[in-house]
Amino acid sequence: MAKGSAAPSPFIEVLGQDGRPAPRLTDLLEAAASESGLRKGERTRRRVVWASAVALEQSSFAQLSMDRIAEIADVSRAALYQYVGSKEEAVRLVLLALQDLTLAMPSGGAVGRSPLEAIVATNRYYIDYFEKNAVFMERVRELRETLPELMAEKQRVNRRWAERVLTHAARHRPSPLDPARLKLRVFAMECMIDDVLREIFVIRNPDIIAAAADREMLIQELSAIWFKALYGAE
Repeated sequence: MAKGSAAPSPFIEVLGQDGRPAPRLTDLLEAAASESGLRKGERTRRRVVWASAVALEQSSFAQLSMDRIAEIADVSRAALYQYVGSKEEAVRLVLLALQDLTLAMPSGGAVGRSPLEAIVATNRYYIDYFEKNAVFMERVRELRETLPELMAEKQRVNRRWAERVLTHAARHRPSPLDPARLKLRVFAMECMIDDVLREIFVIRNPDIIAAAADREMLIQELSAIWFKALYGAE
């Protein structure tokens, strides 16, 4: 394995909090590479990961080249191979950083909030986050056969989020629901919101874009669906 090939999660700082915009992955990686006090090798390693993200944002995996990553990182091709051994490894680092960032996303379940208020706050953040990082979300789908571990990692992230939601829903539902049924609903809601946002921000389905032109309406309607499915009385 190439030097410095561990996932860059230790330097991913989640900037988005209540009332603040969600972060763009490339901005976070660039900020991490510009952090003061870094040793030269660590700074270069972080810059290579950032450059890989920029290159992946600009082109598909098939079109991606190590030369382009080296150009953006402003390092020689020989130096690049000290940090990533292939474009597959470079992409893996970027998309694992995305998964770490998704897992670190703040939930809306602050003290004093009702379940609906918590769902609205979370969706407000997540819709902004998805829009800013839609290209990378789509790359995970595209590479599910080339790099199957990325899909497994995405499922791990979804599972962790589902556990949070399950715990909250079980505690705050007005009436108990069989755990297996509740779990199925949570995963169905996760798939629903990702597919709807993909139609809007990746596929740009004109019918859904028109329906979701009002961002606040989009947030409120998706949140209402979540709330009724997970917290509504049977």
